[in-house]
Amino acid sequence: MIQRKQTLFLIELIFLGLSLLFVPCQDIITTTASTHVYLMPLIDFQSTTGHLFAVILNFIGLVIATICIFMYKKRELQIKLCYTLLAIWLVLPAMMLFCPFVVKTEAITEIKINYFVVAIAVFSIIAAILAARFIKKDIDLLKSADRIR
Repeated sequence: MIQRKQTLFLIELIFLGLSLLFVPCQDIITTTASTHVYLMPLIDFQSTTGHLFAVILNFIGLVIATICIFMYKKRELQIKLCYTLLAIWLVLPAMMLFCPFVVKTEAITEIKINYFVVAIAVFSIIAAILAARFIKKDIDLLKSADRIR
């Protein structure tokens, strides 16, 4: 299980998804202070539905990547889950770039996007593609071994 390359890429997906919980996605600059917005439910400000959807997508991505690691005997389902992860990780950075995560009020003067989070999401997309590719190679290898028998 661990010795397979796609498992390492799925573990990388889990670590990158967990890092999004601790790296600020946006910075909110108010008239008095600056606050960071993470992919966790907000306490100080009123979050938008886009933020809640991004939090849920990140959580679903973490769960699917964890499940996908342990589905190594069902490779067809594993590759479908990897494509689902790819779709989730394609939507998530777009939401981080284009959706404001906080309802804008008079006290908020500016909302800045942290582009490091987008880089994390791009690495996650690459890891999902590589995991699906190596699972596909495993499937092809098993099919060719079955033909020889």
